[in-house]
This record gives sequence, C-alpha cells and structure tokens, in this order.
Amino acid sequence: MESYDEIMKIAFQAEDALDAKVIQRFGKRFHDKQVLIREGEIQQKIYWVISGEVYVTQKVGEKYRVMTTLGRGELIGEMSFFDKSVRSATVIAKGNVETLEFSTENFADIYAASPLWSRRLMVSLAKRIRFMVEKLATI
Repeated sequence: MESYDEIMKIAFQAEDALDAKVIQRFGKRFHDKQVLIREGEIQQKIYWVISGEVYVTQKVGEKYRVMTTLGRGELIGEMSFFDKSVRSATVIAKGNVETLEFSTENFADIYAASPLWSRRLMVSLAKRIRFMVEKLATI
C-alpha cells in the first residue's frame, strides 16, 4: 500500500512530491558519460530527469552523433516505453544526472491517475516530433 501511495503522490503532486522517500524509492543517479538508455535495446523503463542534463545520441558508423540535449523536467524513453519497440537512441549523462526511474506498472498508475502526466507526455512527444520535423527539413 505504501508503494501505491507514493505513486499517487507523484501522480498528483509531480515536482512537489520529490521528497527523500520518493527519491529513495524511484531515484537513480548517473555519472558523467554513463548510459541511461542504449539504442537498439528493448527496455520498459521511463525516466524523469530531476537534475542535470543528458545527451540524446544516435550511432553513425562507429561514432555517436548528439541529436539534442535534455534536462530537468524532461521525460526520457517514453516512445519505446509505450509501444515496446527497440530504443531509437542512446541517452548519455552529461555530468551528474539524477532521475526517477519508472517501470511499466508504476508509471501506468501515475499516467492513469492524473491528467497532469497525460499533458506532460503529450508535450514531450510534441517536442520530439517538432524536433524531428525540423531536422528533416535541413536534409
């Protein structure tokens, strides 16, 4: 029951729910250049960046090309999280990064409970689509 209460707290309070108990349960820290998500893998986790920044990269030959940088408040991994496809990019910590890491089960509860998270996801996806459209326009 305690876990469910923590999930509902995050669902309805978002940033205001970030107390020591929530961070201890869902928090995950990454060090500089540590990989959060690896392109080509199947992983059912979504990350919410609460501090720091990450590079979103794609492998081109033997090198990684930085597509964008994301920071505090951003959701990462939402596309393959919902459609269960392989990860389309590698996400690498730019310095120290603190996230909340959610599984399919606990994030589904958050998403279902609060319109705030529905909006947050739509804004995140819209930004990603707009970014890709702008990139394609330069090709």
